[in-house]
Amino acid sequence: MRRGATGGPRPAEFPAWAVAVALASFALTGYAGVRLLGGDDPLGVVLWFAGAAVLHDLVLLPLYASADRLLQALPPRRRAGAAPVWLNHVRVPVLVSGLLLLVWYPLVLMRAERYERYTTLSDDGYPVRWGLLTAGLFAASAVLLAVRLLRARRTGRGDGEGPGGDGRTEGAGPQRPGPPG
Repeated sequence: MRRGATGGPRPAEFPAWAVAVALASFALTGYAGVRLLGGDDPLGVVLWFAGAAVLHDLVLLPLYASADRLLQALPPRRRAGAAPVWLNHVRVPVLVSGLLLLVWYPLVLMRAERYERYTTLSDDGYPVRWGLLTAGLFAASAVLLAVRLLRARRTGRGDGEGPGGDGRTEGAGPQRPGPPG
């Protein structure tokens, strides 16, 4: 850590593009907030955001953290303390499916009373489409896992990972010469 003139830590230095991107994102967020709060029900929007934060922190976070711990406890393991090979092949489809549900939940749960009136589009079929998309995500993930395990079996590793458990194989990366001798 670099020290400033007073002996304390120096403030972080960021490239100009990172500052510009951060300022642009703040501007976009501010614009979206003004548009949302300037609508028919600004108090409802504020309550929805506050309720979403409380629901996430007090209910959903402990729920999905516990589910992840349970998945990590299931066998088979490559070595003690390592996560199962298939764990990320479950995590990714769950994450994508959950994000899609979060964005489209009024339509998936058939609770969008004003959708058809505002868009002139039917809200039929969203639960089926979300279910099919979720099934497709899990099927694609299962195919990727099967290919990964078959490749590992062909190369003589039975776990789909390199010896370090991080996906690298032996000899990967630059080789450093030994000491002269």
